[in-house]
Amino acid sequence: MPDLSAAQSVVLHHLEQGRGEGLVLVHGVAGSIAGSWGSLPEYLAEHHRVIAIDNPGSGHSPLPGAPLQLDVLADSIAATAERAGLHRYTVVGYSMGGAIAVRHATRHPARTAALVLVAGFARPDCRLQLALRNWRDLLEADPRVLGRYLMQLSCGPAALAQLDSRDLDRIAQETAAGLAPGTRHHIDLALDLDVRADLGRIDAPTLVVAASEDILVAPSHSDELAQGIRGSRLVRVPAGHDAPTEQPAAIAAHIRALTRC
Repeated sequence: MPDLSAAQSVVLHHLEQGRGEGLVLVHGVAGSIAGSWGSLPEYLAEHHRVIAIDNPGSGHSPLPGAPLQLDVLADSIAATAERAGLHRYTVVGYSMGGAIAVRHATRHPARTAALVLVAGFARPDCRLQLALRNWRDLLEADPRVLGRYLMQLSCGPAALAQLDSRDLDRIAQETAAGLAPGTRHHIDLALDLDVRADLGRIDAPTLVVAASEDILVAPSHSDELAQGIRGSRLVRVPAGHDAPTEQPAAIAAHIRALTRC
């Protein structure tokens, strides 16, 4: 196992609920414990001990002085789980958190009981790079414009159909205002990610969850993950990129089937 201190890992802010086998939740760009998962942790906590983590620059985890590094993030997940008393656990990575989870699995195979990748990607293709760069450029724009852009990318059709124009404006402003302070650093990391070489080294049971209506991280990214990880299982849920919020019960059921709890 890698020396955690050598990689400058830190214990990240985390919240715990439930009892049972351990699940560690890792969010993506601009997310947080509060903003990324919807009611999914509550569903999971019915059968698991759930540790949800704030990545550096999100929630109550401060940004480091240096640019974010994938290995350090992966080791910090392990250090945080260890602090919480978990020695072997399932890692649930959402969006960019999927790449963090993949790297964790290759650096800490003895700790990784299983792997769940929700709307994840191994590396950003041209379309995702364009979306991330536009997002980064819009960080200094009118919050309503930024919020509308992110809602367009993240929300599935069914979720958007429930909103009128006033709801759209309100949620757009709330979305922009709620972005993590480390968003720019997260985007910079996401643009440089490439964990394709890690996929063939994963031995843990793996569930890949594709969001069939996702226009930010297209389902083809999940196909690539599933094809690269031997023995993985690919499922699809009818949702946009906000799949944990839009389909928490379905995702929790798939995770429970994987862990057999």
